[in-house]
Amino acid sequence: MIVQHWQTIVRRRRKQSVSRPGAWSLGTAVCSFVLNAATIVVIARTLGPTNIGVYMFVLWLATAAVPAIGVGMSTVTSRYLASIQGREEPRLIAGIFRFVWQRQYRSILLYCFIYLLLAWPLSWFFGAKAPVLFLLLAGLSALPILLSGVASITLRSLHRFDLLAVLRLVGASTSLLLVFMATQFQGEQTGMFLLASAITSTLTLMMALFCILCLLPMKQAVEPGMLLQDRLTRGLSNSLLLFILDSIVWQRSEMLLLGHGHNTAELGFYALSSLISARVIGIAPTILSTCILPLLLRYMPGQHYVSAADAFLKTSRHITLLAVPLCLGAILCCPILISWCFGDAYFPIVTPLRILLVSAMFGSVATISLTHLAQGERKRAQLRLGIVAALINILLAVPLIAFLGVTGAALASAIAQIVSAIGSICICRKLILG
Repeated sequence: MIVQHWQTIVRRRRKQSVSRPGAWSLGTAVCSFVLNAATIVVIARTLGPTNIGVYMFVLWLATAAVPAIGVGMSTVTSRYLASIQGREEPRLIAGIFRFVWQRQYRSILLYCFIYLLLAWPLSWFFGAKAPVLFLLLAGLSALPILLSGVASITLRSLHRFDLLAVLRLVGASTSLLLVFMATQFQGEQTGMFLLASAITSTLTLMMALFCILCLLPMKQAVEPGMLLQDRLTRGLSNSLLLFILDSIVWQRSEMLLLGHGHNTAELGFYALSSLISARVIGIAPTILSTCILPLLLRYMPGQHYVSAADAFLKTSRHITLLAVPLCLGAILCCPILISWCFGDAYFPIVTPLRILLVSAMFGSVATISLTHLAQGERKRAQLRLGIVAALINILLAVPLIAFLGVTGAALASAIAQIVSAIGSICICRKLILG
């Protein structure tokens, strides 16, 4: 009887520990998503189609290369470092944080040197779409992002996902507040919004550092040994080739062609449509991880995964059931949503957005496969797939953009992303089901 009572208590605690963090994570994720969407809407309505293209283009130029040199900016690097830190005691975690933080300073110096060298050539090449002053202001947003990756890794290693969610929520709230304040100033609104973005990133970084200083004994930090430093150094290195291929397929590389040969309004339409589609990709995985899976574990204990293959098949099925109706609904409703949120001036977004939402559906389903492949297995297969998808994007983007403009850019990007997503699913399926 005592054993049965104890098992009942344990089951209740497991259910509480599963459901409450899920509800909390989902709530903060929804609030952050809504606040970020509201920020983009306010900026787009204030600047108009022409100036929003300049704003989003210079931000993209400033941050596109950050993951290549930033510690923790890639999924593989972040998980690798978090797993190393999570197995150590607090004093050694503090030492690892200090070691990685110092390494990141070198990345910042490298970024500043390269970016300052390229700012004037980029401004000359793209003309009025990328003024030097706006490029420099956009570059200020990249510096806190480089350091935020280190803080995020440390909080993950301490399993403080609640703090990470709060930081995202506070960052989204601060961004919206600063954007509203910027709308009250007279003068160049684009520069004010870029400055607001940099201030938001800096404040979020300062709060993350404060949390780390409160959680870790930094004064008693133990420096990692030579072997551990060697493991950390090898883990900090990112594959530049894989990053370039991923950028061509998934990181709006078509904006370079649009920025050189088309007007700023077309550039803004494509930037907004690609930004919206990228946000849609993450909705289904977020709902699955923060809501569906906790509820299944709470009310259907028999749904536990028995193997990696079972987990892959079931999670892929759940993602598909979420992503397909979500993306189809977005495709049908996007004209109403665009007109209501951004205004009739942004109605040309509808066609490229619908095209990109098709690829977003495949990309959302492929997130499970990409999560498994992030462990570093089947790199040759991933490299071949990346080369094929990147070549498809490049070969299609040049003629399609020349003849169809924004619609052609969306078509080239969508086809390349669908090929990449399906290829990733096939590689992962072969790897797991063998």
